[in-house]
Amino acid sequence: MATTASLLPLIPRIFFLYLEPIAISYGMFMNYSSRLPIFQVSANASKALPIQSLFVPAQSTGFLFNMMIYGLIILLASPPSKRLLQLHIWVLIIADFTHWAGLFSTMAANNPRGWAAVLDTSTWDAQTWQLARYPTYTLAIKFATLAGLFGKIQG
Repeated sequence: MATTASLLPLIPRIFFLYLEPIAISYGMFMNYSSRLPIFQVSANASKALPIQSLFVPAQSTGFLFNMMIYGLIILLASPPSKRLLQLHIWVLIIADFTHWAGLFSTMAANNPRGWAAVLDTSTWDAQTWQLARYPTYTLAIKFATLAGLFGKIQG
């Protein structure tokens, strides 16, 4: 039985069905299993963050998780539809921008320097760079898929 996933060329199919869901799941697990420096008020602070500062990353994570599950359902259970596939990729592009919004607003809220700390990339640690770069790579794959650089979307 053909599904919407069967319309994708090989590389995007591997990315959307396996690599991105694994990366999103890993990222969500790491957010909740470790104390990232960007979630701490200061290096000397021993108290937990206020709930308000965790709201944006929690919402962003929830949105990404829902998009991942919804996306897999669309790709694996819907009849082939090129338009649905293209709209799905655009929704995932929006999810990448919410990732940045959540990351940067959390950094600004939890640093005494506010947005100046976000814009001062010389102070970012490796983990922050990894969180900021991830959407760059996924956006490149999504735009390349829509542009047909991996091959034409069938349908």
